[in-house]
Amino acid sequence: MSEAAEPRPVVTLGTKTARDALAARGLALGSHPPGTALAAVAGLIRETADNVDEVQQRLLQRADMAISQLQSVTQGRDRYRHGSTDGLLQSLGTEIDMLAARRGEGIRLLRRLTNGYADLSGASKPPPAPSRQPSPRRGGR
Repeated sequence: MSEAAEPRPVVTLGTKTARDALAARGLALGSHPPGTALAAVAGLIRETADNVDEVQQRLLQRADMAISQLQSVTQGRDRYRHGSTDGLLQSLGTEIDMLAARRGEGIRLLRRLTNGYADLSGASKPPPAPSRQPSPRRGGR
């Protein structure tokens, strides 16, 4: 008898990324007159955010499947013990890698689009992020 997995909540990573990036510059995605640059970029942001949300949801589903298959190994219920030598995760590992790469590209595109939208809106630039490099030594040897 197997336990039914609890349904995973919908993760809106793309929507959240776009909203947070715009909020950092004091903006929210608005509606603009059709045919304007702001309307075009706003549409691209919405479309890209929806795409990232979908990819994230598919990635989480595939990860749950992989976890389930790997748990069968840890519990001694995997197919190998029953004579099958098929790949344990088969194409699932490759699919997870591809979805993770698509998600990363989508997030990078969202950041570029939200920066462009903020620039077109005339929003002030956010302060520069602190440097991760150590400061130069003064009076050192």
